[in-house]
Amino acid sequence: MTTQQQEGEKRYDPGDQTLRFVNRPDDLDPLDDDTTVLKAEMSCGHAVTPESLTGWCRSLLDQGQLKFLCPGLKPNTTMKCGAEWSYQEVRRLAVLTTEEMEHFEKTLAAAAAATYCEYKSCPGCKSYIEREDLSNLCVMCTVCTADKAQTYEFCWQCMKQWKGPQERSDHCDNDGCINHDLELLMNCETTTFTEADFYSCMV
Repeated sequence: MTTQQQEGEKRYDPGDQTLRFVNRPDDLDPLDDDTTVLKAEMSCGHAVTPESLTGWCRSLLDQGQLKFLCPGLKPNTTMKCGAEWSYQEVRRLAVLTTEEMEHFEKTLAAAAAATYCEYKSCPGCKSYIEREDLSNLCVMCTVCTADKAQTYEFCWQCMKQWKGPQERSDHCDNDGCINHDLELLMNCETTTFTEADFYSCMV
């Protein structure tokens, strides 16, 4: 038991010896002057309450951020701390409810997928599709296929309805379907590539 619920607000349990409690203002709430509310110290040394920590981290998630960074100021400076908190630390010190944990974890998973995985919006229904075979530009949308009662496929490169033979890794048969990065490299005047040359062609 790490909290006491009072009037709907999350509170730390003063008997929890696994947390380091401090008697100073909440570093995430510049208007905090309530000395009756127990604060705990994060790994970076800044003081928080479950409510302020939950609110700050939720706002980061709503902005599509994958990292929980401390907004507190470094001692005697106007510079932000910027320390990264793990989700495990946030979950524990924000005393996330079951519903909040579900929201946080689903949002983190969706943001990570959009950042690190092969996802694009279908040109037909606009739903997000994952390209499972990275060597094939032809991708089927199950939503459009169900709606149209026939197979709907689009090109991952030009984002138009697929034309031509399937199982292609270079282009489909739509006009103008080219790999623009490859075209830049092929038309670059530099013939002996260094790392700097490579990036100059990609600009």
